[in-house]
Amino acid sequence: MSFLSIAGTIAVCMVWGAGFSFMKIGLRYLPPFCLVGLRFAATTVFLAVYVKASGMEWRIPRNARRGMLVLIVLFFTQQACIFLGMTFTRAGRMGVILNTQPILTAIAAHYFLTHDRLTATKLAGLIVAVCGVALVFRESFSVFNSRILIGDLLALCAAAAWGMQNIVSKHVVRDVSPTTMTCWRAVISSVAFFALSAVVDPGPIPRQPLDALFLCAISYLVIVSTVFGFVLWMWLIKHNNPSQVASFCFITPVTSIVVAWAMLGEPITRDLWLAAPLVGLGIFLANVGWKRADRVSED
Repeated sequence: MSFLSIAGTIAVCMVWGAGFSFMKIGLRYLPPFCLVGLRFAATTVFLAVYVKASGMEWRIPRNARRGMLVLIVLFFTQQACIFLGMTFTRAGRMGVILNTQPILTAIAAHYFLTHDRLTATKLAGLIVAVCGVALVFRESFSVFNSRILIGDLLALCAAAAWGMQNIVSKHVVRDVSPTTMTCWRAVISSVAFFALSAVVDPGPIPRQPLDALFLCAISYLVIVSTVFGFVLWMWLIKHNNPSQVASFCFITPVTSIVVAWAMLGEPITRDLWLAAPLVGLGIFLANVGWKRADRVSED
């Protein structure tokens, strides 16, 4: 990976890590499906204006439509599981469980992408990073109740959907720009989520008067987390191997825990400081494996 790709991946992972706290704040005001629908409706407006102003092609080529449909279904599933799961669990915990997706991405890429093989060094790095992430929430993993279990299962479903998106995106992005992909996912998902909200979201809506804190939360989710984060992520997937990009996602749970502690007062323990070196070592090992593989392929 180039320096620009590494910097961009770290930036996206940190942005998404902080996003869980803003989701938690937003859920104080709106039920989950209404909130995520609003998020992507606003995202659609921003991206549609940009696509129109830049003269970018917004139509999906015929040969990419099936892949785009699969991508939208996976995206809808991921976001539904995240926002619904956030009503059952803490922001930091969601960040930890959701970001098991690099393991799923690496395994799926090994079977579905020719040039994205699962090497021993890469696997070792991912396992080390997973151990570091698990250490962060060692105490909370030992305590389960029905609500936590539901939140955990939803987070795991979201992780699986995200991992498969990374693989499908690698194929679709050959024919569709990252911005256009994000715009189509946003517009279709927003309509679906508003329809779902009308059926299942409990009233009243809003739960309390919308104020400056809500505007701050939704602005972050739309402009920073979605418009900036998703477009840049698709660009990174296009120009790098998906499992290599995904290996940096172990930065996200550490960020989510720190930000949740600072913004929401969620508990933080010394295990975080023990886990951070493991996360860094795991990312280093995963990318050392890639550098060696690249040199072999060049030879």
